[in-house]
Amino acid sequence: MDIKLSDASQGPLKGIRVIDITSMITGPMCSQQLGDLGADVIKIEPTHGEISRWLAPPQKAGLTGFYTQMNRNKRSLALDLKHPQGIAIIKKLAETADILVENFRGGVPDRLGIGYDALRAINDRLIYVSITGFGPTGPYSHKPAYDPIAQGLVGMMPIQGMPFGGKPQLIQSAIVDKTTGTTAAGVALAALYARDRPGGTGKGQRADVPMIDAWATNSLADMMPVDSFMPNTMQDPVPLAVLRTFETRDGFVVGMALQDNHFRNLCQALECTELLEREGMRNLGERVNEFGPWLDAIAEVMKRFTTSDLLARLDAVGVPFGPVKTVREFAEDPQAKHNRTIFDAEHPDAGTLRYVRYPGHLSETPAALYRHAPRLGEHSRDVLREVGYSDEAIEGLLQDSVIGVM
Repeated sequence: MDIKLSDASQGPLKGIRVIDITSMITGPMCSQQLGDLGADVIKIEPTHGEISRWLAPPQKAGLTGFYTQMNRNKRSLALDLKHPQGIAIIKKLAETADILVENFRGGVPDRLGIGYDALRAINDRLIYVSITGFGPTGPYSHKPAYDPIAQGLVGMMPIQGMPFGGKPQLIQSAIVDKTTGTTAAGVALAALYARDRPGGTGKGQRADVPMIDAWATNSLADMMPVDSFMPNTMQDPVPLAVLRTFETRDGFVVGMALQDNHFRNLCQALECTELLEREGMRNLGERVNEFGPWLDAIAEVMKRFTTSDLLARLDAVGVPFGPVKTVREFAEDPQAKHNRTIFDAEHPDAGTLRYVRYPGHLSETPAALYRHAPRLGEHSRDVLREVGYSDEAIEGLLQDSVIGVM
């Protein structure tokens, strides 16, 4: 990912304007990815700042570490949406915007007067991306949703918990929020293509992205085969038995040696060829029939080796295993450094900031860092001038506490 701080966007979404009326993770991650690709993202947040500005340390130069990871490549317009003039500003911005992203609870935008129907009447080319927990309609549409609630509902928690005594387990990350954010970015791009491609509609549309749908799509594909043909009498999905962590003398590794050639090469490399003749381990059919014995056997063998020695032996014979690293260790991994998966950039006030890159490596129109995460209201005046507000009008809005400025 290129670093082009203060440069004009050259990304594939150059010229696309996004209104981001979101907070926390789902919406901000969606709009950040659009900004990484070159869109002009205007972040609308309360005059006291959205919650992630104050959520957790560290804090520096009006930013928190949490906020910086979700809000680069954006401009900040601090705005009171409870004030009629604040709503009027959103409508003014919507006149020329391409995409609007919101993650209010269902029904709130309509009550504020900035729902899809209201803004479509102003600009029928607007793509309106609405991220909710459960969808805009249905029995749960009125309920608030958080990542753990979606994890519990979709069905993966009991599967996660089976290796740990059967108690359902949460994934220790806001995995649903992040999955929903990246999914919503793809949905927005699909709607943009539908509008602008040769022979396209020329019109915007509403795009709803429920968290439970995004998480189900991304988590259940390998769990659903037992229910692919209905009705069936098979047992409920179970964890993939080969997904296991193996302990070494000084750490942990993960990998697979399911195929006959991999299992044979592993046994030879780790000097445990006696396993090749043991009943239940002699061929793929036997190993697939019962995973526990052979996985337990190689787990015991691996404890004899250091991580580096074990991986060197397995790499030499083409058996796919790798180390288990911390986040900070991953940042120093040679492949991660080659890909610039984690990269640093200098901020004029906050010093060195560390980011995770946009994942797509585009040869002609690469994603780039054009702006650090904005300070609260940093661009309020600039954005309002661009849509026709005079300096006198802006000062009036500031006096009436409709807007905030840095």
